[in-house]
Amino acid sequence: MKNIIHKPLCFKLLYLMMTFGAIAFSNVSWAAQESSAKIVNTINPSKSVGIQIGDLLNREIEIEVSKPYQISKNAFPVKGANQDGVELNDIKVETKKSDQKTTYKIRLTYQVFGYSAKPTVMQLPAEHIAVSGNNQTAFSVDIPAWRFWQASLVPTGIKNAKDNVQPQYKPTLIDLRQHQIKLITLFSMLIVGAIGLIYINADKQWLPFMNGAFAQAHRKIKKLNKDKASEQKALLYMHQAFNKIHGANLFASDVKAFILANPAYASMQTEIINFFERSNAALFSDQNENSATHINALITLSKALRNCERGVK
Repeated sequence: MKNIIHKPLCFKLLYLMMTFGAIAFSNVSWAAQESSAKIVNTINPSKSVGIQIGDLLNREIEIEVSKPYQISKNAFPVKGANQDGVELNDIKVETKKSDQKTTYKIRLTYQVFGYSAKPTVMQLPAEHIAVSGNNQTAFSVDIPAWRFWQASLVPTGIKNAKDNVQPQYKPTLIDLRQHQIKLITLFSMLIVGAIGLIYINADKQWLPFMNGAFAQAHRKIKKLNKDKASEQKALLYMHQAFNKIHGANLFASDVKAFILANPAYASMQTEIINFFERSNAALFSDQNENSATHINALITLSKALRNCERGVK
């Protein structure tokens, strides 16, 4: 006995199998595409009521796209596009790439131009951003619309605007006293700091408390040439400064007594003793020393002693 298969029925079964296979393949492909690009963050405007004509509304969308897919520059919304009274005023796109994906941070600024005499529901338009890849089927990421209430500027049926004028709202006064105190304090600190810097570094004798014995010696030594004759003058200026403070001629044997009488120079005792030794060697021996080097050392020493007499460490 032969099996008899009805041909029309066979064709119908084959057609159904092909249809279900295509649907299944389409679902798998769609799922793969959906996982390749997704919206990971959406920040909508902070308020959705009381929006008036001319207001700006900011929206931020963050999309992650897995490789090899990407979003081309031409796929983003176009600045100036107007839909139902809402215009795209500005768009900024930041791109961050990694080994496996690319993150697009899209900042959209919309401006409301539509107007209605009574409160009306409007919306930031839905956006469809195309995603494509090398030899891959293109698809789109859908950004949903965002609805808000637009408030009318003037109510309907108004006959006389003058009768409906409302008094202006006076802004709350800000207490500036604490800011004034801070400003005065900072300005005082600035003045004190500037005076301190001048007091430490300035050499001008007309400034108060700036014309001490070592300050005078330091000014004079800095102006000298770096030769043998100038070296003798520099030593003389230094000895004159010591004698003026000591009240008499100061010799090497009197250094300890000088320090006891003038403790402000205690930190420089070793340097003062070394000065007298080098001075005696320069004045009373035939030892030849580089005059420029010696004068530079005297400039440094006189400045340090000047700081001591000013009480600056």
